[in-house]
Amino acid sequence: MPRSLVSSALLALACIAGPAVAAPASAPHAAACVAALKAQEATLAEAMKAGSAVETELLKVVQSGIAIIGTQYFAGLREAEARQMLKTAEDDFKELPPNVAAERQAECLREGYALYQGASALERSLITTAAQRRIKRLTAAA
Repeated sequence: MPRSLVSSALLALACIAGPAVAAPASAPHAAACVAALKAQEATLAEAMKAGSAVETELLKVVQSGIAIIGTQYFAGLREAEARQMLKTAEDDFKELPPNVAAERQAECLREGYALYQGASALERSLITTAAQRRIKRLTAAA
């Protein structure tokens, strides 16, 4: 993958970032949510490639993930640490029973979309632009 979700979100939000501080205590939870949403977006992207009309749902999932990433970035989590936490969270997510995984995805989608809706107009615009770019990459022919 040329640019990861983390890189896209950091690029989109970098223009309004604050000074670096220690990683927030909520970072492991955020990584677990981003891992859950990445799994959901992969499924939706495949469905969209196959012709299903899921673009609106996919956009919401991607926006939610980027909103979670952005809040962690603003709280002090940096890309190298975020990538390591996300890799661990993705491995952990793969081990969850399907019903637990689906519950986590639903909870994280609600959480992430609430963050997106509570963002400023500028932040929502940056998140949506990054999400649209990510969707284009996810649904491009391999």
